Amino acid sequence: MLNLAGREYDFGPVLFAVLGDCEHRRRSLPADDEEAAAKLAEIARHKLAEIKPCYEEAGGAPAYWRELENEILETALPQFARAAAAQTRLELGSYGLWRQGDPLSRLALGLAGLTVGGLIVKAPFIPIFEDAFAFVLAAAAIFYPEIKRLVFDWRYSRLLNRLVAQAESYQHRQLPYVSEADLEAELRAVGTGAAGIPAASVVPAAAAAPTAGVAAAVSAANPAATPATGPKRMPAPSPLSIFAPAEAAPPPPPEATRTRAGGTGEPPRR
Repeated sequence: MLNLAGREYDFGPVLFAVLGDCEHRRRSLPADDEEAAAKLAEIARHKLAEIKPCYEEAGGAPAYWRELENEILETALPQFARAAAAQTRLELGSYGLWRQGDPLSRLALGLAGLTVGGLIVKAPFIPIFEDAFAFVLAAAAIFYPEIKRLVFDWRYSRLLNRLVAQAESYQHRQLPYVSEADLEAELRAVGTGAAGIPAASVVPAAAAAPTAGVAAAVSAANPAATPATGPKRMPAPSPLSIFAPAEAAPPPPPEATRTRAGGTGEPPRR
């Protein structure tokens, strides 16, 4: 249940993406429960196959992906398939509306609502004395097709949102029960490359130090390049650098010293 690849690969976001693809193609599927379930499972597997390479590139563990697939295909998808087939039948049957909610049926419903509302207002045993109640009931009867569609669509969308919320909540409830051994196993699985070599053992060539064999070969080829034992000395700064300290001038030769002492500017004769 431990996701090491990022929040976008949690149970909730991945299930939301899968249900989005299934809902996009649901209206073209048959209304039969078994056929719709088989088609939706195929769509879900195709979507998971698209997400899996991205998950592997992000460094996800195989064990977590198996848990994710099982949660989507075995837990959430059967609940969605039954509701999707029922919703498809409702849409194909125009939600069971009389004459599919055409203007004539709306007019008839409005007159019926007005009549029933007037009888309710005039009835002495019903405590409603406002005449506007009849007109409110007539308006509600006229818009009854829209009200019924909104109720069924809202109920269906609430089911989809509940599936996503339950998947995310289930993953978070299981996190405190991840043992240290399982955590180490997932970390090792993430750190293992495609060739089975741990990623921690791969050291860049620029950062790798020379081995003993390489150092011996360098020493044999150029003995002067062999570092001397003892305390290491830092190399002197380059004299071309403006930040290098000024070096002391070398002492003058002995002949120049004697010439300056004798007071003559000519070199001594032999």
